[in-house]
Parts: sequence; structure tokens; C-alpha cells
Amino acid sequence: MSVLRRAKTWEISESEDSDHEPKAAFNRGESSTDSRGDHEENSENLPSSPAKSDSTVTLPPPRPEASGGTPSPARKRRTKEEIEADKLKAKQRKEDRERQRAARAREKEERRQEQQRRREAADNLKSLRPENCIKSLTVCIEPALLQHAGSDILLDTLAMLEWRFTVESQHLSHSITWTRDLPQQGEDGQACVVEEQMVLVLTLADFVDIVISVRKMVDSEGEEMEMGTVLSPLLECLNRKANKVVTMLVMDFESDQGLLTERSELPFCVDGSWASGARVERDGSGLRDVWSRQIQQLNRVSPAVASAVTESFPSPQLLLQAYQNSGSEAEKKGMLAGLSVKTEGKGRRIGPEISARLYRCLTTENPQLVLD
Repeated sequence: MSVLRRAKTWEISESEDSDHEPKAAFNRGESSTDSRGDHEENSENLPSSPAKSDSTVTLPPPRPEASGGTPSPARKRRTKEEIEADKLKAKQRKEDRERQRAARAREKEERRQEQQRRREAADNLKSLRPENCIKSLTVCIEPALLQHAGSDILLDTLAMLEWRFTVESQHLSHSITWTRDLPQQGEDGQACVVEEQMVLVLTLADFVDIVISVRKMVDSEGEEMEMGTVLSPLLECLNRKANKVVTMLVMDFESDQGLLTERSELPFCVDGSWASGARVERDGSGLRDVWSRQIQQLNRVSPAVASAVTESFPSPQLLLQAYQNSGSEAEKKGMLAGLSVKTEGKGRRIGPEISARLYRCLTTENPQLVLD
């Protein structure tokens, strides 16, 4: 009985009754008597054992209690208008991203095109240098010229100078033309351009035939007449390409070529220090001397007159700008007439005649114009 009382006392202790009152294995009011009877009946049949085995009773685990806190509210269902509004906002954000991406792509393409334009401008400026301009030229030789005895000298000279040349048929027989390569300006850009200059190689008989035909045309006063075999294709070429400038090179291979090669001096070269060239340095010094020599090439223009022009207008570009800013044609022709010329004797001025001649020289577009 003492064992049973201790077990009963442990099972219905105050601490466990207060903590697990609704979940206790025995109720105070109903189960105390039954429990006591059951234990007393079973105590007779159980063997004697230590008190530890009788006092061990397995209790059911406590039920989990609800955790504290506010229960989560039910998720609110969105309306159709809200769903459409969200879709519209997502679409707008996507369109904004696409516009920003397109704007960045345009800016990148504009930068690339600007860099390309700068490179092309630099290449164009570089190609205008004399040493590069010669490299871009190709000499086009008409096949009939190769029949002359001196053609091997021409080909050997071109090969020695490392100039490019081709042999191809042209509109004028015995002619030499040039083509110049251009920097590419996109896919449709022109690769090369034909120069305006042309050399027509003639014998003395062909040249005399041209002179006689031209004289007959002038005397006929526009009447139809038969033209020579050389002049007819020449006029046809000039009428088709008005900007063509033809230089006639008269070479008589059958006559004695010793009227110039055996002489130390050429009769058409003028003696004097002004006839020599002017050196131009890399920094541009010497260009004013070249400008002065260019003015002195005009007839009856002395070094003093050229010096008066170069002091007022140090470069041809400045003089051309002054012509553009002037008013009438008469003002342009007489713009240099009042410039004073420094001489050892009495002072004088350039005068209207030289002023008009210099104006025609710098502004005319007709290469055959007679200045005097």
C-alpha cells in the first residue's frame, strides 16, 4: 500500500495537475477510487520488485498548442481591372527598356559614323599631299604609242619611278591619260576619277595637218568642210568632254633629234635668278616666296610689283577672299590698282592694267584665256 500511495501521490501532484490538468491520465473525482482498486488487485499478483519499476508510468505527450500572434488574413483576389492595369504597366516598362536600348544603339551608331567621317576626312587630307597624290595616280597609255621606237624609254622610266601604268584603248589614238584613286565614301563611292589632263603625242606632219585644218575652219566662217584625220577625233573628244585639257606633244621620230639634246642651254629658258625655284620648309616658310614668283610669271610684272601685292595679301587665298567680298566686277578688277610700289626712284602704283590682269589670272575658268 505504501508503494501504491507513493505512485498515486506522484501521478496527481500539484505541479502536474496545474500544468496538464485537462490531459492527466487520472481524474481526481472519478478515477482515484478505481485506480486504487486496480492497483490493489494487481499488487497481489505482481512479484516483488524494486520501487523504481512500480513508480514508472508513461504519460501521453502534450498536445501542441496554437502559436501566439495574429492569424494571417486571407489573400485578396484582384479584380480584372487591376490585372489589366498591371499588364499595362509591365508593357510600358518593357517599351521603356526597348526605347532606352534603341537610343543607346543609335548613339553608338552615331559615334561610329562620326569616327568614320573623321577617318575619311583625315585620309582625304593625307591623299592631297604631293608624295601621296603621285602614288594614287595611274598612267593610261594608248596601245598605238608602243609602236614608236621611244616607247621602251617611257615604260622603263615609269618602272624606275615605281608609278602604276596600264596599256588600254582610248578615244584618241597616241594619247596618255591619268586616273586618280579616291578614298572610298561608302559602298556606292567612286573608286577612281579620270583626270582632266591629256597628252596627245603627234608627229610633225600630224601637227601641221591640225594647224592647216584649223586655219581653214577659221577662214570658212562656219561653212561645212572636210576636217583632217587627226583634228576630227580631237574635236569630237573635246565636244564630248568640255573640261578636257589636251596638251600636244610633237615628236618627229624620223628627223634628227639632236636640235635640242646636244645643246647645253635651251633657248626658251630665261636667264635670271628669279627663274629658279623657291624652297618650302615643313613649317611653311618659303610659301610667300613661291607666291611672289607666281605673280612675277605674268608679263611686265617686276619683283617690286609682286612684293607690293604679297605685302598686302600674303597668300593667294587672302586675295581671293578679298575678291569675293568686293562688289561689282569693275571694283574687283581695280582693287590692286592703288597699291604703292617701292622703287629707288619716284613712287608709283601698280595701276589698273596689271590689277585687272592679275584678277583674270586668279579667277578665270578658261585655261585658254589670253591675259594680255
